[in-house]
Amino acid sequence: MQKEGRCDMERKPVVLIAPEDVNDAFGNVFIMEKEYGRCIREAGGVPVGAGDFRAVETYAEYADALLIPGGPDIHMARYGQYFTDSSEIASFSNTRDDLDFALCEAFLKAKKPVFGIGRGAQVINVALGGTLIRNIKPHLTADCGVTDFFGNTYSVLDGTPGVFTHKNGVHKITLEQNSRLAKVLGTETMVNSFHHQAAYKLGEGLRAAAYSEDGVIEAFEHEFMPVIGIQWHPEHESDGFQRDVSVFRMFVSMIGEGGHHA
Repeated sequence: MQKEGRCDMERKPVVLIAPEDVNDAFGNVFIMEKEYGRCIREAGGVPVGAGDFRAVETYAEYADALLIPGGPDIHMARYGQYFTDSSEIASFSNTRDDLDFALCEAFLKAKKPVFGIGRGAQVINVALGGTLIRNIKPHLTADCGVTDFFGNTYSVLDGTPGVFTHKNGVHKITLEQNSRLAKVLGTETMVNSFHHQAAYKLGEGLRAAAYSEDGVIEAFEHEFMPVIGIQWHPEHESDGFQRDVSVFRMFVSMIGEGGHHA
């Protein structure tokens, strides 16, 4: 006979998703892009959103893992740099920085899995003492496609060489053979690309797991903790790129590992 209040169903892992903050007619609100939640659900987890900075410690106790998604640039003062252009001021959100970093630090302290995508990877790196490339220099290449075509700023569609940055394109990355990601994606794959910043000096305990052809770090993993950061967006689907839930399944499978990965 089942005891009152007992449930024999296996509890699915709860993944907290750091939100994006926006201002609308109702004031400052937190929102979440639905594709992140969809990918976590398809990977076997239960997606929940964070909504209160004061509950950070409780979130780290309750949730099994943390996903920090993409978004705007991190304020450069957090990694010891300064404004060089007044136009940069509009690209920051101190509210979001405060919440993302507080959540990241709380989950790292709890030794629970943390997965950063785009900006989220940069948050992890900076939280661990790393720095960022503030603007990746354009370079010439014939080996890239384009998902969103912006005039003549990026590679032309017929494959002839053009000016390409890591923003608004698709390009190849090479993965370290002994990395978690290589076990899922292989040692080479094509990824979408929406970033103009990336990790420069890696934070304490992090090691590069993937590079683009120009040497930019496209992914990193922690040597001992279940922590991973990637610059592309596997949740995003557009022309030339399909949603990839496999990376999210890998992340959810890290729950319960504790503090070591060889």
